[in-house]
Amino acid sequence: MKQILKERFPAWCFDMQQGQFTTMLTDDLDSLLGCAIEKYVKGNEINYFYNFNKIFVADKKEERKAIGIDLALHKGKSWCNHVVRISENDYVNPQTANINALLNVHKGNYTKKYAMSTVLTMWSFYGLPLPATKEGKMILLAIDSAYLGHYREMFNKIHTQYLLLLGFDELVDLLNETYESEFVEIQNKYNTKAKIQLNNEGYLTTTLPLAKLQGFFDFPLELPTKQFTLRNQFKDTTGSTYEFKSKDQIDKTIISFALTGKNRFKYTYL
Repeated sequence: MKQILKERFPAWCFDMQQGQFTTMLTDDLDSLLGCAIEKYVKGNEINYFYNFNKIFVADKKEERKAIGIDLALHKGKSWCNHVVRISENDYVNPQTANINALLNVHKGNYTKKYAMSTVLTMWSFYGLPLPATKEGKMILLAIDSAYLGHYREMFNKIHTQYLLLLGFDELVDLLNETYESEFVEIQNKYNTKAKIQLNNEGYLTTTLPLAKLQGFFDFPLELPTKQFTLRNQFKDTTGSTYEFKSKDQIDKTIISFALTGKNRFKYTYL
């Protein structure tokens, strides 16, 4: 990651003390691999599962704070890739490690957003070596369809700029020599869009082929085997940026907030 970007990240991201925090998993591969990175680099293990309107906990006695992974928390530490402003002057969580937050992306410059995965942000920040094989690199780019902007004329330039800012020149070369359809094949082959869920007994399940995916990474990719129980429940709703000109106009205690398009947003609240 280029220093001009890295220096903008919150101070906690640079703290390499082992096991200082836990992590909060959400429902997809971007979050699971991000949690695996956080455990590999800093020893922070999953203790919470968030499915947008509920938080489940494994160890109720755990007192360490959690880092949300691929989660647009309004307060608290998180790695995130979402656009979290409507207006450029909106409040933004100062503890979020989110390129779109750090570079002041909002509705007005939405087409300039970082439209790749949380995993790529973390991979770059921590300076991890890219997978050795082309297929491994393609899997990284397939997560959250991070490859897509390269193949859209309107977004190709900004997509390339972000990859270079992250220090992923090699991935730019790979995209230039690979067809979009090949990434779709990778997504289908490894079921990368599969969700993570809790079953009726409180255990996490998924149809992600974790054993196959594991072979491309230098660290374990696995679901926690602990039983989870409900800790918090929130309400959720959507809104329009035609109606709300600023996130600060929302008269509720926001838990998480993200634009889902230039003119729509979704949030959870108490």
